[in-house]
Amino acid sequence: MIIDDHGFLIPNLDTRKSFRCKPLSKIDPDNYILFAGTSHTEGVGVDIDDSYPFLVAKHFNYDYFNLSIGGTGNDVIEHNLLVWSYLFRDHQPKYLFIEWPPNERYLAKYPGYENFIPSGNWSEDSNAVDLLIKGKHVFANKAKMLYNLTRTLFKCPVFDIRYTSLLTDNSDTIWLEKLDKGSDNEHPGPKSHKDVSEKIIERIMTR
Repeated sequence: MIIDDHGFLIPNLDTRKSFRCKPLSKIDPDNYILFAGTSHTEGVGVDIDDSYPFLVAKHFNYDYFNLSIGGTGNDVIEHNLLVWSYLFRDHQPKYLFIEWPPNERYLAKYPGYENFIPSGNWSEDSNAVDLLIKGKHVFANKAKMLYNLTRTLFKCPVFDIRYTSLLTDNSDTIWLEKLDKGSDNEHPGPKSHKDVSEKIIERIMTR
């Protein structure tokens, strides 16, 4: 992960060093919706035009910006939403959608790597495993703090998105279910994205 010129944490990949949507300079600051999350909301495995952020924005004729980055956790979401709330403090989104990741994901600094690396329960590093075991409650409390922070920073309606394998006690959660597989044969495919976009549209229309 690297910091871009605006202060956002962004991917550091040879093929992509920006968010998976049109550039920030092209967004209408008075007519947009904002997304944050991980790979499911980033749209890994599907074309951008098949991703649910694109489909929702298209339905309501809004611009949108997608802060989502695959493999990351609440720390990256918090950082990027804080930067966004500062840069666009006078231009709130119409809606904010947050796909909440597993609490145990975080950015780590490893020897031999110049930049921060997404880490979590897939890590084979013994220190990371020990941190996950001892810090379970810390991660959970941090997630609750971020949940409340987003409601303070953003005055627009905030919607919670969860991937179907993750549990939540929030009855207002919108579930992204894996009804098919994307081109990587792992993440949700076009049918799944269309399904969650329809759930979101219905939720907005019936508010």
